[in-house]
Amino acid sequence: MTAKDTVLNIMRAQGRADALVLRSRAGQMDGTALIREEDKIPAFDPSKDYTSWPIGAPVTDGGQVWTLLQPYNAAYYPQRPVELRSLWGLAHTRDPARAKPWVAPLGTSGVYSAGECCTDPESEDPAAVWRSRVDNNAFSPSQYEANWEKVEVD
Repeated sequence: MTAKDTVLNIMRAQGRADALVLRSRAGQMDGTALIREEDKIPAFDPSKDYTSWPIGAPVTDGGQVWTLLQPYNAAYYPQRPVELRSLWGLAHTRDPARAKPWVAPLGTSGVYSAGECCTDPESEDPAAVWRSRVDNNAFSPSQYEANWEKVEVD
């Protein structure tokens, strides 16, 4: 085994350990806190058995952070989290520097609360960051700008 292999193995082990610790804390964290630690969140695996994962455990998929609402075996339901909104919730952040692209809510899953931020790929300036002015906001900034305010990112 080379020195490079040894270092990579140590880094992988630390990454797994970080992900497990985050998974155990995730149920008590809001979207802002989860997205702040996004580098520790594992990618969604459509063949993984999530039945032993706690509710609130996060995964990343499609540039978003998703939280487990109902443990299940993804091998039986291989759709992505965006397609399984009854099983996965969408995390939003209040940190404009970490804003994610807007994703359409499904029912009450994924609606924005006042203060939560996003970018809008459909807006005139897709890189602009928007902050929701209202709770239960189901509209993107380009759909209903009155619910949003443009935010300067430091």
